[in-house]
Amino acid sequence: MAKNYSTEIAEAITDFLRSEDWNFEELNEENGIIELGVKLNSKLKKADIYINVLENGFIVNAVPQLSADKDCIKDMTEFITRANYGLHHGNFELDYRDGEIRYKTSLFIGDEIPTYDQIEAMIYISVKTLDRYGNGLAMVAFGMGTPEDAICMCEEQED
Repeated sequence: MAKNYSTEIAEAITDFLRSEDWNFEELNEENGIIELGVKLNSKLKKADIYINVLENGFIVNAVPQLSADKDCIKDMTEFITRANYGLHHGNFELDYRDGEIRYKTSLFIGDEIPTYDQIEAMIYISVKTLDRYGNGLAMVAFGMGTPEDAICMCEEQED
């Protein structure tokens, strides 16, 4: 199988993670993914981060340890749609097959190598957005409020 990612971009990302003292799994050379875990300041507590290195950029998927079951999928879809409407960088996604929820940011830079600041922004935007909307995701997943109420609660919080 041919490598379909940039080793230079992967090296820039791992250099950033090392300089920030993040614990992470080195690049999976088969699929071009770097994995790490983060603690969140919401009821979600933790998320897994998958950085998918591409030939011309990278994608950061932040996946909370929470999924939407069939009983809440309609409400979770509404919540995510309402959240996405006001977001400037990235978006929430919901996999209807298994209920996985994730927040995705991406950076496409052509032949360039991402800077420290660009890498930092993509990772921290994902983590901070999960933090901001985490309590709302939990509220909807456990039937403790409507999607509209959950969004209002999340968006009234200070950034």
